[in-house]
Amino acid sequence: MSRPSAYRLTCLGVGDGHVSAHRAHAAFLYEFGTTRLLVDCGEPATQSLLRAGTRLEALDGVVISHLHFDHVGGLFTLLQGLWLSRRQRPLTVHLPRAGVAPVQALQRASHLFRLISPPFELRLAPLQAGQPFPVGTITVTPLRNTHLKPSPVGKRRAAGTRADEAFSFLLEDGHRRVAHSADLGGVEDVAALVREPLDLLVCELAHLDPPALLDRLRGQPIRRTLLVHLSAAQWRARRHWQARAARVLAPMAVRIPGDGERIAF
Repeated sequence: MSRPSAYRLTCLGVGDGHVSAHRAHAAFLYEFGTTRLLVDCGEPATQSLLRAGTRLEALDGVVISHLHFDHVGGLFTLLQGLWLSRRQRPLTVHLPRAGVAPVQALQRASHLFRLISPPFELRLAPLQAGQPFPVGTITVTPLRNTHLKPSPVGKRRAAGTRADEAFSFLLEDGHRRVAHSADLGGVEDVAALVREPLDLLVCELAHLDPPALLDRLRGQPIRRTLLVHLSAAQWRARRHWQARAARVLAPMAVRIPGDGERIAF
């Protein structure tokens, strides 16, 4: 069996929840050979995809980790772009169950989506913790994390939904294994991502204590780690954290990328 020719991550947006002139919101394009998966769709992901030279029609799937706007705020612009570019093949957006009905409601409310008959089938698939699903040649396994606090007891919500769902993801195809943390609740959430060797770990920093994270990752069988989603203060001190991470985690390769950077894995 031949190996796919390209394993590459394009960091479309590495910023945190604050609006910044220098960093876009969370969006990451993974390429496993010919399969292209968009993980999170923070604003302005669609423009960033085009600037990176990726045709919107080339996307094989979209995965949304949780429903904070800096991770999902660019989704409707992406869908509009796909409709207007006359995409033909189906597209599945995998997202927390609580987001399915609101996305459907906004589709119905949009004059554009009413007036233009969609040439492709849009599927909204609720994520289930520990239940893998395929996207092209990739197997994606969602893992619940503690980023969102549980909803207050007694708060009304649609049957079968959980407003506190947040996920990390394992991405693998038999040749490469990648862990993508998305936003976490604490360093303890990292344990589920590093139980087996990784070719790449993409881990957020804004909601974590950086020294505690580095201590947790020290000695782990990870070929390369990218630290993303830094807070504004962490971003200003990124040279410090880059140097410290490289020292603590050596010989592991460590990098703090900016928007638009491409990393082979």
